[in-house]
Amino acid sequence: MSNTSPLIQIDNLSARIRNEDQTLFPLQGVSFSIERNVRMALVGESGSGKSLTASAILGMLPTGSQITDGTIIMNERNLALISEKEFQKIRGKEISIVFQNPKASLNPVRTVGSQIAEVLRVHERINQKQSHDKAIQLLESLGLPDPKKRARDYPHQYSGGMAQRAALAMAMACQPSLLIADEPTSGLDATLQQQVLDLLTQQVQHQKSSLLLITHDISVVGATCEQVAVMYGGRIMEVGPTELILRRPMNPYTEKLIESFSRSQDGKMTSIPGTVRPPTTELKGCPFADRCHMANKQCHTHLPELAPKGDRLIACINV
Repeated sequence: MSNTSPLIQIDNLSARIRNEDQTLFPLQGVSFSIERNVRMALVGESGSGKSLTASAILGMLPTGSQITDGTIIMNERNLALISEKEFQKIRGKEISIVFQNPKASLNPVRTVGSQIAEVLRVHERINQKQSHDKAIQLLESLGLPDPKKRARDYPHQYSGGMAQRAALAMAMACQPSLLIADEPTSGLDATLQQQVLDLLTQQVQHQKSSLLLITHDISVVGATCEQVAVMYGGRIMEVGPTELILRRPMNPYTEKLIESFSRSQDGKMTSIPGTVRPPTTELKGCPFADRCHMANKQCHTHLPELAPKGDRLIACINV
């Protein structure tokens, strides 16, 4: 890992959600960093806290949620403490996001080109013609045919793959330092999935940005990201170089997650026994203990810290 300071450093991030019926603890001490000009994946099953971590980085926690502990340091600022007014200057310029459903993130009553142009005018202080011309250039650079016409179209006139390209154009318009892609290939067929992943890689490399790819599908990580952080139960279980972790996982959860995307000799898919427990209580032991084939009594009472182990970080008392 790099000796220079990371682009963003998350330490001991915890959050809770209060609603009428109960209090949930979806993030319980999340720690990892994203280096500059590096593509990192945040992987884990649904409900592990991946998207909420992204929301915390962007200052977009859902109603009823709040950060209760920890820091998110970027450019010497703690994003866990800054105001919404300050975040409005950061979102779209320093940090951008591509959502799972790109059409839902685009305004249905405005043309795609006008939405991209507005991001440019807000953050780059350029006039309407300059921003419109640059919006067309961005659409063209992302492979949309007839970009002048497409800039005048509305989101409903775009296919799923085209909408994802338009959303990426809007996200990358101001050359952010960090692009967050939250399940960007969900609902796309295999060919479109690969196209979107290739585009993400090309764009962040071209602009020398960092990428945080959020996905439950560890099979898409290998060809896209250099680093991977594995998440479960609101905690980070393992962090390190993607190639190394995919080839030789050390945390039992990482091992089972990789196995669940592999086929056995008889061609059947395997699954992890048990289910993800809802985060209704604060953790006393390892979040994976109830489902782990290596768990012992201490695993249920001792919360493992993320600690260096060779060329990776790992949270497990049995490794």
